[in-house]
Amino acid sequence: MIRRATLADAAAIAMIQARSWRHAYADIVASEDMPEPEHQERRLGEYIAGGGEVYVSEHGGQVAGFAVLDGDELRALYVDPPAQGAGVGTALLQAAVEALRAAGHAEAFLWTFEANGLARAFYERHGWQLVAGHQQRLAPEVRYRRTL
Repeated sequence: MIRRATLADAAAIAMIQARSWRHAYADIVASEDMPEPEHQERRLGEYIAGGGEVYVSEHGGQVAGFAVLDGDELRALYVDPPAQGAGVGTALLQAAVEALRAAGHAEAFLWTFEANGLARAFYERHGWQLVAGHQQRLAPEVRYRRTL
């Protein structure tokens, strides 16, 4: 089930983000730059409380993944490593695209690490196209766009 996140979900979301980063980005991001769950829980809680769009995929009463939207951008999409490959990411991505469309956006954008081949292939399978634009935060990132 995909639903809008509540403040009660912030701790679970933060833990999923921390586990996902360590699972997916160990060869991309330095260990000292990995997110700390306590810091992320506070940030996510503030974002949710402020009306920020965060969606969770809940299975058996547990949060299995989440997506964060900001304007016309998909800011984050993470699935707990044990739940990967079960369609959670696809369902979250579809819900995010629908929410962006419902908000009146004609197109959407996202950034992902250039070296994250699995994420890039996932987005490309779902109609996202690589566009011009690079940025460097913790590692080189590339930009994707999708017409809604």
